[in-house]
Amino acid sequence: MKNNFRRRRPRTSSEEGQTFIPIVVMIAVLLLGMLGVAIDYSQLWAHRQMAQGAADAACEAGAADLYLKAIDPAAAGVGGLQTFNWIGTAFDCSTSPGTPPCSYASANGYPGPTVPGSTVNVTFPTTLAPTIPDLPAPFTTANPYIQVTVTDSVPMTFTRLLSPNPTVIINAKAVCGLVPVNMPAPLVILHTTAAGSLSVGGASKITVFGGPQRSVQVNSSAAAAVSVGSVDLSQGGPSDSGSDFGVFGGPQTQPGSILLGSTGHYISPALPLGDPFATVNAPGVPPALGSARPVPFAVNGCPDPSGCVEFTPGDYTGCNAGKNLQPGDQGCLLLPYKGSNPNFKIAAPNWVVGQTYTAGTLIQPTKNNGGNFLFIAMNSGTANGASPAWPQTPCARQPDGTCAGQTVTDGGGIQWQNVGVVASNLQLTTGIFDPGLYYVAANGFNLGDNSTVRVSTATGDGSKGVMFYFSTSATVGVTSNSGKSSACTSAANDGTSSPSGCVVSYQISGAVSSQATGYLPSQKLQCPSGVKNPSQVPAVLDGNILLGPCGLLVGNPGISGTYGSPDGNRGFLFFQNRAAAATPSWGGGGQFLSSGFMYFHFGNGATCGAGTSCLTLQGGSGSQSYTLGNIVVDELALAGNPQINMILNPAATFSALMPTLLQ
Repeated sequence: MKNNFRRRRPRTSSEEGQTFIPIVVMIAVLLLGMLGVAIDYSQLWAHRQMAQGAADAACEAGAADLYLKAIDPAAAGVGGLQTFNWIGTAFDCSTSPGTPPCSYASANGYPGPTVPGSTVNVTFPTTLAPTIPDLPAPFTTANPYIQVTVTDSVPMTFTRLLSPNPTVIINAKAVCGLVPVNMPAPLVILHTTAAGSLSVGGASKITVFGGPQRSVQVNSSAAAAVSVGSVDLSQGGPSDSGSDFGVFGGPQTQPGSILLGSTGHYISPALPLGDPFATVNAPGVPPALGSARPVPFAVNGCPDPSGCVEFTPGDYTGCNAGKNLQPGDQGCLLLPYKGSNPNFKIAAPNWVVGQTYTAGTLIQPTKNNGGNFLFIAMNSGTANGASPAWPQTPCARQPDGTCAGQTVTDGGGIQWQNVGVVASNLQLTTGIFDPGLYYVAANGFNLGDNSTVRVSTATGDGSKGVMFYFSTSATVGVTSNSGKSSACTSAANDGTSSPSGCVVSYQISGAVSSQATGYLPSQKLQCPSGVKNPSQVPAVLDGNILLGPCGLLVGNPGISGTYGSPDGNRGFLFFQNRAAAATPSWGGGGQFLSSGFMYFHFGNGATCGAGTSCLTLQGGSGSQSYTLGNIVVDELALAGNPQINMILNPAATFSALMPTLLQ
């Protein structure tokens, strides 16, 4: 039977190839398109990065000038700086190419031939709230922020085949401004133009121990802003191996007399530092008046066997600088209490029947008291009965610093203790200050020849230190012969001592002195929450000892909460009214220790004491003196041949303006 089906002939290889070629072409076109898109968007990403880098650089450059204008308008035109006239009104870099933001944008290719079709716009927002809080009142300025926007038109090579737009517009924005930044405060010299605003002359020497990496910052733009004899920073900084010396002006090369150690640097120009204490408000006038009274040796830590003037904190605005003061009067802070300075008419009031007395009151009975001894009330009450037979031997000093025996009780139940005598002529050269705020006005705080001052061991306001606020241009003045009294080798509360006119040495640990010197207690140098005493400070010191209030005390007693150091150490010792220029001076005849902040800042005038607060600081010839804490002042001069040892606080931080990239 015949097969009617025809056998199908198989395809040839040439027919199969004709099908494969279009597929390959299509895949190749697709891959090429994808590659083109990748190339276009890689270029877009690269331009975006370039534009953002240019915006950031331009913004930061502009913020640096905003910062300088805010803290030092006189810096315009100094050291290659332009004027600050470009700040405040929005502009385009095509019309203001020479301004700092535009110069930095141009260096990064915007606008210009490197990136054709691009623009750079600069604006000055007045607020960034709520994203960024507005500046607090002490830091307010007309132009706190700058915004730079870079616009770039990026051509598309392959993507344009699929899109009607031949280019893609990208925008890069950067916002910079001034923000308060917490930082440790070095020795800061705030005057912006003065030559020799930091002057260390003659054979004087300043040595810095510890503290932040920047030990010294001099803001003056003068070519000779610094004139130094010897400044040793080789033991400064966090590692005690060297710290930085920064000056905005010059000299631009490191003077050979500045020692920096292995980790220190000399930086010129160094961006000026704003006032680190700008946010600390001045104190109000205390409600109570300050007072002065004579006290015998060892009472509340009086270190002078002849007796002391004990001052209480309070308002000294209308203090009495006259003669024949009554104990408890508002006597001025002018020591010694003799000569042309104030003095007392009597050492203490008489015992009076019917008089109410509080514990701690001193009296000097005029009857049955042939030795003219002073007696202290051990408890409160109302005097009554006949005048007691007052003991004529002072109480016995005890190893714990207290005094025992020699008491009598009057008819009203008040127990009185014989605590010794004061100089019969009431010529008192030593002052002790109870802890608290001393609000000082026209007569200032002056220590004359042969005077000595210490912080008392009384409770006062609980701050364990003192702060002197100078509300007028009257300020601190210490003669070169203050703090020179010899150290006692023997001392008793009957007024005897050796050598004559001596003062018992200060124990930085707060321990009582030896039996020979009356077991005298001292207000300890270390605060309860503070760091241990610096190893550079001797255990025993002579001369003037002043301690600022402690910080971080439980319950923030007294002035500690506002004027103690935020790290628990000692805070403001001297605080000059910012609206009153002054010429504070600490002479260098004797040894001294000041622990706390010295703050004397008024302005930027040409004359010290007229438009500027200038501090003169000297140590004693042949002796070493110590300042613990920080100094912020318009100008600082060291003269003569003293050595001042500064132990800076690395932990206490305060707000200062800094230019910062914000967005």
